[in-house]
Amino acid sequence: MMANMAFIEILQNAIEMEQEGKEFFERASSMMRHERAKQMFTSLVKQEQRHVDILGEEFRRLQAGIGWAALEEMKSGAQHYPRISVFRDKEVMNLNLRPDAGELEVINVGIQVEKKSIDYYRDAAQRAEDLKAQEVFNWLVGEEAGHLTILNAEYDNRSGAGFYYDNMEFSLEVE
Repeated sequence: MMANMAFIEILQNAIEMEQEGKEFFERASSMMRHERAKQMFTSLVKQEQRHVDILGEEFRRLQAGIGWAALEEMKSGAQHYPRISVFRDKEVMNLNLRPDAGELEVINVGIQVEKKSIDYYRDAAQRAEDLKAQEVFNWLVGEEAGHLTILNAEYDNRSGAGFYYDNMEFSLEVE
């Protein structure tokens, strides 16, 4: 079984990664001209904070020697977790978007952030032997994959490569 100390470090990294993602989405929201995109990024900010809160409570529990809590318990009872500074992913921190960055560029960076998160959580889930830890990390993979789907749909809509939910650019119906 992987020692709790190793997972304390994994959780520290995950908390910081989620916090950095939240801060990126806040910046991205302020750069959007389209209201729908602004709302999308604002929603992602709230979801990332929820992830920080859940991971923070798991972190606190492991530090106290209590062990992992069930995901449902964390979803219903996690308190607001304050920012910690333990991990600085240079790729994320160097996402200095120019003030004149185009919206497609901002969305694409968000896509890259979500892909990185998915890979990190998938690896953590595979390393975990504790079923509750696996549950938390697999849930985060699903959450981040959902964010990735939303960002990809927005990118496709903006670049003319597809449609955004019910907003088709062309009809598949034969007239």
